[in-house]
Amino acid sequence: MRQTARFTAAVMVVALVGAPAQSFAKRLDSDQISGRPLSSCDPSHTVAPDISAFSGELSASNGVLWSRRATSQHAMASTTKLMTCLIALERCDLDETVTISSRASSVPYALGLQTGERMTVRQLLELALIASSNDAAMALAEHVGGSIPGFADIMNERAAQLGMKATHYVNPHGLDAPGHYTSAQDLATLAKTVMKLPEFRRIIRLRSVTVPAYKEQPARTVKSTNALLRSYRGIIGGKTGFTDDAKYALVSFAERDGITLTAVILGAPSSETRFKTAARLLDWGFKHLRVQAVASPTQTVGTVPVSANPGWSVPARFSQVTTLPVFDLDGPVSSEASLASAVSIPVFEGEPLGTVRLMQGDRTLATATAVAAIDLASAEETVGAVPISDYIDRTVVARASESSAAVQEFDPAVPVERTITLDPQVNAPVAVGAPLGKIVYTQEDRIICTVPAVAATRVEAPGTLARFGIWIARGLRGLVGAPRIAAPQVAGS
Repeated sequence: MRQTARFTAAVMVVALVGAPAQSFAKRLDSDQISGRPLSSCDPSHTVAPDISAFSGELSASNGVLWSRRATSQHAMASTTKLMTCLIALERCDLDETVTISSRASSVPYALGLQTGERMTVRQLLELALIASSNDAAMALAEHVGGSIPGFADIMNERAAQLGMKATHYVNPHGLDAPGHYTSAQDLATLAKTVMKLPEFRRIIRLRSVTVPAYKEQPARTVKSTNALLRSYRGIIGGKTGFTDDAKYALVSFAERDGITLTAVILGAPSSETRFKTAARLLDWGFKHLRVQAVASPTQTVGTVPVSANPGWSVPARFSQVTTLPVFDLDGPVSSEASLASAVSIPVFEGEPLGTVRLMQGDRTLATATAVAAIDLASAEETVGAVPISDYIDRTVVARASESSAAVQEFDPAVPVERTITLDPQVNAPVAVGAPLGKIVYTQEDRIICTVPAVAATRVEAPGTLARFGIWIARGLRGLVGAPRIAAPQVAGS
């Protein structure tokens, strides 16, 4: 809302002198950083921003970074128009035509729209947000709500839906009135809601808006009331406000290096202070909140035992690079892995093995996926036993060979079939690692990997006398129909 000649210098001096000195203090013990009051000395006053305003809030996607009296009720001035425009954007077609009423054209501190003038909803939104036009706000309210009281009811209903518990509206423009108030916290909630709308984002970037010609009145260009649009690096836009009760207000949106901040200032002592305070608050936010890589595939997060051989395990790592906005005053980022109790062979690199919580203190920033860091086709698990032809009842244990075989990616939710094929018998001597067969893993008839089966121990050939004894024993067994060689064994059969 623009200051006019009606607000004389004398009135302003009285208003500012009459304001409580503490309202404009740069730092208060009750100011909060991430919900912690400065009085706790952690963080201390030295790291808090210098803010000259009655109340305010700085927030980002990961929460509130700084606040002062965030839930205290305060007059809101023209930041009211954020709700007016939100409702118009949600309920109107941008090309709808609105006729300016006599009540709208006669509202105090109007831009000069005339009774009977016809404008689109889009034009009125631009005038309300960029020129802070009270008459445009009135026209939108009457168009949507049928009357100012009717529109105020809609505003309060929408505020309740957004959880704005410290807010109440009685008009669409923000002129001081009993029962018309908000809080910095509520205003930030509203601001982030309306910021989701593409048309709103387009409009608040405008540095000026044109009021079309009407009758004898020529077309004219009105600059944005938001001085930060012309001076602050990364500014997206916002909404200004001023009344005697509210003093100077500002809602600002800015973006740098992938970080978007929303700053709310209520009750600044002057227009210049309002913009300097908002810029200082945004700068402080960008200094302490930065996008960081908090997880990388090169980082191991733990190991998972192999069910077939608990002596073996699979290293788990982060599945991908995870970048997050990290507020450095909340302390270092830590991780807490929740991994599977065991994993079955085979394992492919990238197979999900659990999750990892990324935290600052007790607050979870994100949950990342932990995956296998390697292919593992074998854990040297026992797969059976092969009879030794030189003996009657002796076998050699067969195990999966230590293998670097690649494992094809498969669906962990679908069963994997294991087929073990071992030689019917083997001749002594048998060396450790001697081939005894193979292990094939398949899923829905697709081969995932093949692993050799090998001898787990060495078996020497029998001596001459032993062979003679074995020959006699076999003959006798043959007479009674007993087996003359050990039976093969296959795991799982």
